[in-house]
Amino acid sequence: MAPSFFLRWLRLAYRALQYTSPPDFRRRHGREMEQVFGDRCRSVAQTRGPGGWIRFGVDIGADWLATTIREGIASMQVPAQVTGATGPVFEGVPVFYTCGSSMPPAGALINGGLLSIGVFMAIIFLIGYGGSHRSLLIGSHHPSRSHLLSARASAVPQELAAEIKVAPYPDEVPINPYFRVILALGALDADHDNVISSFEIANAPEALGKLDQNHDGKLTAEECGLRLPATLMSNPRLASRARLLFMWVHPALAALDADHDGEISASEIRNAPARLRTLDTNGDGRLTIDELLPDPAVSWAAQVMTLLGRAER
Repeated sequence: MAPSFFLRWLRLAYRALQYTSPPDFRRRHGREMEQVFGDRCRSVAQTRGPGGWIRFGVDIGADWLATTIREGIASMQVPAQVTGATGPVFEGVPVFYTCGSSMPPAGALINGGLLSIGVFMAIIFLIGYGGSHRSLLIGSHHPSRSHLLSARASAVPQELAAEIKVAPYPDEVPINPYFRVILALGALDADHDNVISSFEIANAPEALGKLDQNHDGKLTAEECGLRLPATLMSNPRLASRARLLFMWVHPALAALDADHDGEISASEIRNAPARLRTLDTNGDGRLTIDELLPDPAVSWAAQVMTLLGRAER
């Protein structure tokens, strides 16, 4: 059975929710609604368990939302009282009418505010997690910074009075800085097109084996791209934590390090193609930069953990 203070708290919360209803409706039915709510709370507390409380909460929430919206709409549809001038009305003489206040009721303002907050939060969610829609992009998608694309023609060159010289731009796609920082990704991307193709995924064990500088059959965090400052190298505990965080933050390294011990063992190198395919979220058989970049929330958590570790020192 629920404690009495819990039941009192529920009644206070329900009383506060009634202020979202129109004032006239609240004055007519507020006391009866609160009484019925209290009786149902005591009944649920005596006869039902936690599952009953959950069903009771869902029923009360749905009833409150439906009642608030219905009565709010009904209160806004009440016609305003119009009073005209008393006495006879003569032709050609202006007549003035006085209308009641057109101020919306408090319940309508509260409902509009809650709806606006809900819509605003939905828009924020869609902006942050809506994904990429490359099919809707417009314009040139060439990696050239100037977007001056080379064109081949069979026409004979003509002598011109003026000449414009443009610095040549290499045809190769610039390597993404993330592929330069994470050496494992640079080794996997053999053709340097910032995409790990299905062929490169299948060839992952051989590509990763080239990073094994000390030939011990496994890859450490440093061999995958970690650069530890001298202040961390002097503290073995902090250095070990930094290695684990580095392998955890970056999705490709986290997928390769299946046992999460901060190193990619020989068996994990052999199983690299299967582990890398788990990052292919759209199922196109290749890994793009969007599928390889770390989650901003995970990066922020890693930075916080690093700062806490330094503070403990």
